[in-house]
Amino acid sequence: MSWEYKVVSIESLIPDEGDHDIAVSKRAAQDRKEKLSNSMEDSLNNLGKEGWELVSVFSEFGIFKKMAG
Repeated sequence: MSWEYKVVSIESLIPDEGDHDIAVSKRAAQDRKEKLSNSMEDSLNNLGKEGWELVSVFSEFGIFKKMAG
């Protein structure tokens, strides 16, 4: 059995929507975290649909694998 591997920066899992503002309230911070969390989940689910499985996180990188072929 052989595997293909993919290394993805965590930053690339969060779509850049130009949101670089600092949250000014606790509610705004919670809303921003929820938005980023949902975006990351969508990205991970898309990789999963392509057959990629997250096997490790090293520093700021996710390491994925799937069966070759």
